[in-house]
Amino acid sequence: MYALVAIPVGGAAGFYSAMALLPRLTGTFPQLDPDGNGYGIFKVALGTGIALAFSLSLLALTLPWKRHRKRSGRGGRIAATCALVVVLSAGLSVEGFSLVFDLLFAVWLAYTMAYTFVRYGVVDQTRRTPRPASSSSAY
Repeated sequence: MYALVAIPVGGAAGFYSAMALLPRLTGTFPQLDPDGNGYGIFKVALGTGIALAFSLSLLALTLPWKRHRKRSGRGGRIAATCALVVVLSAGLSVEGFSLVFDLLFAVWLAYTMAYTFVRYGVVDQTRRTPRPASSSSAY
């Protein structure tokens, strides 16, 4: 439930905060809007909203932080995270993004995934506790 709330809240917060801040930065960083029509700012703001929504949804999946760290399947989650980081980083480099941006993105994604998805997993396993023996006898 937390993750379902975090996705639109994080996306809206990231998008609108970037839309408010980025027009002020175009004088210093003209590459934010190379065409001058605002589409570059829109793309950066959209990416910021998506990144914040993704981060908050992964963080929300770990709430209420009562999960145990030693969960089964951790090796698989680490492998899936590594594969995701490498594929998305390679995709950014193919699209022509700078090396610095590509590395920053890979570090952010790896850190976010390591401390949410890898550490806690996504779905709680049902706890099986032995029930005490019943003291009533069958008649």
